[in-house]
Amino acid sequence: MRAMDRSAKQAERQRIARQNALNHAAMLDASAQAVAEYDEMVEALTGGHRITFRKRDWLTAATEPAEPHPARRDDEELAARARFHGYVPGFLDRMLRRGEKVMARLADDIDAARRRDDDLHARAADAVASRNAQAAVARKVVERDPDALVAALEQHSDLGRLPFSVEGIDTIVVDRRVIAVVDGLDLDDMPDESVTLLKSGKASFKALAVGKRLEMHRDAICSAALRVAIEFLSTLPLDEVEVLMLTDILDPATGHIEGAPVLYVRVAEQALRAVNLSRTDACALVERLGGHMSWSRRDGFRAINAAAFGIDLSS
Repeated sequence: MRAMDRSAKQAERQRIARQNALNHAAMLDASAQAVAEYDEMVEALTGGHRITFRKRDWLTAATEPAEPHPARRDDEELAARARFHGYVPGFLDRMLRRGEKVMARLADDIDAARRRDDDLHARAADAVASRNAQAAVARKVVERDPDALVAALEQHSDLGRLPFSVEGIDTIVVDRRVIAVVDGLDLDDMPDESVTLLKSGKASFKALAVGKRLEMHRDAICSAALRVAIEFLSTLPLDEVEVLMLTDILDPATGHIEGAPVLYVRVAEQALRAVNLSRTDACALVERLGGHMSWSRRDGFRAINAAAFGIDLSS
């Protein structure tokens, strides 16, 4: 009995050890997952500009001459008629008296061939019309027609996939200037705690200091401004684009939180090609580009005057 009791206790100790090991492994996996999710969120907030810059070609399509409406061809019908008129009943057709049926089938083939010619002509006409329409759209985009620019951005850019970076974008075209007015994320959209991995493998959750949250907000606004500029310059035939970022800040005069412009930056295509975007800090690049913002580690963003950059937000 004692031997059985010892064996049972040993088995129970082994079961508990295995369960504890599984629980520890699950805890480590959950900790690693929590840290990975936090790092992924921070990268989405502050690293949205780290993409490859590629330019869309509008000029080639815009300079294509208009194609004439294609003439209808009747190759299929002519071939069917040739088979009809060239039919000579053979020995078996004469013996089986099926010549009339063959002639009737060949006559039906002429109608079917005519329909195929119609279908080929319709498809050719549609293809020409589509290419001419694309060329017309490209010409409007090159001419900076406001509606055409917005439509091109909606169709060809990834701006619609940035809900984690921006809340809305308006495009203003003034003379030859193209300005993106972007409703950026607010301070409340920033995480209020960080997640790091301890040496033990456990996740450590700590409240983010106010200065750190303000800094993350600044980096998120700068990254969003650059990403929007990249999308505009990638998608549209522009040499440069202006970006005005808005966010909710406290108005010290009224004590109310209101949306206000906080960052203005002009971004040139040449400047983007001169930097490695995948390894660039957003705030540092905005400063290199001569961006204008009023920000401090103690107070965060303060409003800037959009009118100073020739942008009227009242309309």
